[in-house]
Amino acid sequence: MFSPAAAVAARRYLIVPCEAEGCQDLSIIWDRLEEQVVDVISAATLSRYSDEDALWDEARGPAEDAAPAVWARAA
Repeated sequence: MFSPAAAVAARRYLIVPCEAEGCQDLSIIWDRLEEQVVDVISAATLSRYSDEDALWDEARGPAEDAAPAVWARAA
């Protein structure tokens, strides 16, 4: 079953604010598949983190889609 990378990541990873005393400025990235913490990031940089992921997905997306067309032309 085909599923875009952003949709897979949205289902796999969960970002939640840290509730520990003195750590309210942190957010935790939880991997639902592996059932473990992937990263702990500053809540202030949360939007930047999401923006960087979106840019990576955007940069990789067209190349993956274009590859079959390139091979078809080469054949």
